[in-house]
Amino acid sequence: MDDTDPLETDRVHPWFLNSEELAATRAKVAKLQQRAVRKGFTGRIELAAVPASRSHQSAGGLPVTEHGFDVTITGEPPRYQGWRFVAAVDAVDGGTVLRYPPGNTATIGNDQIRAGECDHCHTTRDRRSTVLVAHDDTGQVLQVGRSCLKDFLGHNVLPVFLTDDEVRASLGAFSSGGPAAWDVHSVLTYAAAAVEAFGWTPASASEHGRVPTRDVVRLALTGGRGADQLRDQLAPHLSEATARSPQIRTDLLAGLVSDSGYEANLATVLRGEAVEARHLGLAVSAITAHQRLIADQARETTRREATATVDYAGTVGEKVTLTGTVRTAMRVDGFTYRSPEQVLLVVDCGTAVAKMTTASAWAYPLKVGDPLTVTGTVKAHTEWNGIKQTVLTRPKKHDPLPMQAPLADATPRLWETVTSPRLDGAAAALNTTTRTPAPGVAPAR
Repeated sequence: MDDTDPLETDRVHPWFLNSEELAATRAKVAKLQQRAVRKGFTGRIELAAVPASRSHQSAGGLPVTEHGFDVTITGEPPRYQGWRFVAAVDAVDGGTVLRYPPGNTATIGNDQIRAGECDHCHTTRDRRSTVLVAHDDTGQVLQVGRSCLKDFLGHNVLPVFLTDDEVRASLGAFSSGGPAAWDVHSVLTYAAAAVEAFGWTPASASEHGRVPTRDVVRLALTGGRGADQLRDQLAPHLSEATARSPQIRTDLLAGLVSDSGYEANLATVLRGEAVEARHLGLAVSAITAHQRLIADQARETTRREATATVDYAGTVGEKVTLTGTVRTAMRVDGFTYRSPEQVLLVVDCGTAVAKMTTASAWAYPLKVGDPLTVTGTVKAHTEWNGIKQTVLTRPKKHDPLPMQAPLADATPRLWETVTSPRLDGAAAALNTTTRTPAPGVAPAR
């Protein structure tokens, strides 16, 4: 299971709240909504709650199950005079970071944003924050400085523009305090050391009393109550983390290729020299992003090696026997509505990969990792992810031959040797035996 923090990778993320927390959160959202409406906010923010449960170990090691609700932020982006708010744009050293409002589904390529420019006053200056708006009728997208919004929209007051992270901050999902920014290398170093010492803990785990990795790094960087003890725990891992962090940064900047969304935002932060407090969780998630990147690269290397070594087995129509290890064993629908489920098998045979679908009884108990020898007729030669596969039809499993115990020397013979008529002389004398006659039969002369 992937333990990546949804708060840093997905704008639609779940909280786990009990009934009292859900009621209090809805009350907070209602106040935010009322304040926004008074200032011209025409969108809406909603909480979608689904009953759910969570299990964890208590401090004494006993299993505990909590019942509550999975809660997500939904809604509609704000609109003013036909203009829909698309994203808040933060200018950072590495480029731009885009933050979206609840209910927004569109993403904008980070490289399409011109940091510091305003399409209303047509000036470019050192703006740390601007807003992207799109017209509902024409689809035109403009970038407007915060200070120009009142003039651009024709409102007497500055409209309220809430992003997902601002809503979470208002609901207490983020802690505050500390300096405005930290050095990127320091953030990655402490993040790598924290993951090595304690493992990765997503921000959503704070709802269960666990300390998110983001907050561990914040405490290590800023100090405060418990910081000295924490730094002592991180100390054994800091030397290796210090050496790794530049490579983590280099690998991610080369491997994050998406021009929008999470990857684009993370790359933007990593290209800069400083990490702002509101982007700390994003920067800390670089450690798990790097782990996924390395794992993906390893799988791709394995795939390329398999592509180079694996070839087709036999020719179409030929019967072949292959031996290997089951890599895929899954149930699939039958040919018709009433047909029983079949089993799809993919078998790694070293220099060949066999693929087959069968309803034979022997296939259902098979699991990934089981050895298998099978005979079938080659139906087709196909490819999957660049790896050649030999498709077999009418496959039959070969059961291993039972071991036969050797005959003991003392086992009595069930027959007698009869002298060959061709033997004579001494050889005949040595090899002559007489067959025991059956009752009533005269012995041979």
